[in-house]
Amino acid sequence: MAIVITTCTNRKRKPVASRLHAGDLKKGGITQVAAEWGERLGEACQTYPASSLYGGRSFRDSMVAAEKVGAELLIVSAGLGLVGARTQVPSYACTVLSGADDSIAAPITEGFSRANWWKELGQVSPHTMKLADVADCRTGLIMAALSDGYIEMMLEEFLTLPEGRRGNLRLFTRTPRERIPVQLQPFLMPYDDRLDGPDSPIRGTRSDFAARALLHFVDSILSSDDDRSANQHADAVERAAKDWAEPPVFSRRRLSDDEIRQLMRRHWLETNGSTTKLLRLFRDELDIACEQGRFASLAREIRSEVSHG
Repeated sequence: MAIVITTCTNRKRKPVASRLHAGDLKKGGITQVAAEWGERLGEACQTYPASSLYGGRSFRDSMVAAEKVGAELLIVSAGLGLVGARTQVPSYACTVLSGADDSIAAPITEGFSRANWWKELGQVSPHTMKLADVADCRTGLIMAALSDGYIEMMLEEFLTLPEGRRGNLRLFTRTPRERIPVQLQPFLMPYDDRLDGPDSPIRGTRSDFAARALLHFVDSILSSDDDRSANQHADAVERAAKDWAEPPVFSRRRLSDDEIRQLMRRHWLETNGSTTKLLRLFRDELDIACEQGRFASLAREIRSEVSHG
């Protein structure tokens, strides 16, 4: 059986448990914060199958890809660890994306990196599993469609796969090749910006790039009883995309802090005050450029305004 690995999403389809908002954690070192988070996970009473928890196209496309090849679906979650789609888990609000709502980076005063958080989470989460343990019981491909922020957490787990199983790895991500360890670069499937171009059969947004690449691979590259190597699969991807044009390049407008604040106030209610949704709105619909850290800082100002009436 093959394995499909995908990223969790901030969009939850179940109500978040009251004590499982990362933004509510006490400030402290990474080990201290992780310990408190692990206690809260263990105390959660209401649980759901992990596959029912996440919304959005990215997660849906990954589920479809897994179903098409009869693969076991695993989810890389910043709040739970690596969990199976059928695992019973609580609904939570936690991300490793800096500046986002309920970013786990916010309460950590020292020692934070995504890789460090993943190690600490693996010690405290009652729901997580190790990829090597799952892979040891499977013989098929390990197809991982991961966003830029989340592939960093999984690199060590990929590296610790036995060499025989590592050869079955296929990586789908927008993360630049040079940021992937040399040992894993042979397993990167060469999807690039052409996947978003006018000739692509599966266009979308940057946030769902990895899942769309995976789904295209399953639909158009992979064959039944496929025993091709990673290099052969990569060559097949290149052949499929050779006539795809690059997407047009749009130049986003740059606004002053005051102009951005005014737009935030105008769109605050429709995005429920979510920094992540606001940023997507600004970039994808309003074509406004704003560095993420600056955007998060301005959003905190507006959130304070709203909370104080």
